[in-house]
Amino acid sequence: MDSKPTNLPATDFFRFDLRAGSILSIELVPKSKKLLRLEVYFGSLGTRTILAGVASAYPDRVKVGQKVLAVLNLEPREMFGVQSQGMLLAATDNENKLYLTSPGDNVPDGAEVG
Repeated sequence: MDSKPTNLPATDFFRFDLRAGSILSIELVPKSKKLLRLEVYFGSLGTRTILAGVASAYPDRVKVGQKVLAVLNLEPREMFGVQSQGMLLAATDNENKLYLTSPGDNVPDGAEVG
């Protein structure tokens, strides 16, 4: 993934509704090797079900109570019979290990990022 990033206008970035949240629960998605079903709390915006392809990082780098960043204004997507209501932000290192991005422990759930 060392491709050169494409330059986009900043206005494209600001179209995303990026929010901080806390993971309330985690479960493996049956019949999937990559997906976890996460319930994530976003303060006054409530709780969202988010499917994320981060099973390889569980349970070492994906934990209940962990603060995460997510995009909330994407169209819902159904996978394996479950509707995902957002997308978590994650990073990979040189060994392709996944790490969920975090706003830090003191950022309140639902806080906007941007």
